[in-house]
Amino acid sequence: MNIYTIHSESHQILFELLQNSLNHPINSRIIGQISKNTDYGSDEVKKFYFIKILYILEILTKETKPFLFLDTDIYVFRDFIKDIEKRLSDNDILAQYEKKQFGLDTICTGIMLIRPNERTKKAFLWVLKNLHRFVSDQSALNFYLKTHRIKCAILPKEYYSINYDNGDKVWNGEAVEVTVRNPFLIHLHWTLGMDNRLKLLAMVKNKIAVY
Repeated sequence: MNIYTIHSESHQILFELLQNSLNHPINSRIIGQISKNTDYGSDEVKKFYFIKILYILEILTKETKPFLFLDTDIYVFRDFIKDIEKRLSDNDILAQYEKKQFGLDTICTGIMLIRPNERTKKAFLWVLKNLHRFVSDQSALNFYLKTHRIKCAILPKEYYSINYDNGDKVWNGEAVEVTVRNPFLIHLHWTLGMDNRLKLLAMVKNKIAVY
């Protein structure tokens, strides 16, 4: 299974952490720094989302087997490749759990196992064309999944994110009880800035080491 990621120059340290912890080859695309404005939903950040979706569409045109797309802010604790391949089953997309929204489960686009077919090509092309209507590519894809015929499954919480334990709040350095005892990985989102991402990783590492 091929693995892909895309990141800007400012996220090189996170890519190296991902690469060293994953222990599988990664196809990485580095883009120039678009802007220092990293506010969620800003036009500058949306430019990165646009480039990211273009990249996924490019991959969809050449891959014939399911491929894994990862954000760079992921750290792997134990090998998950066989587990995630098994969980795809007959789904078109298998993705990390994000949160409940309006009573419905939503996915995170930072961890996606994608099956190349006409349904997934249509989905990501729709996201590209309609991204301007949404705060992020993730919001757009979640809307599409709820309104179109496409099979999507959600990964268990061993594919970890801090919002699972802090009530869906942005993490600002506070102590959090990590309830997932043996996670495959952590996605270092739901926090802002490089320093906080690295502090979050250190905290979770310390928490799971005592179990």
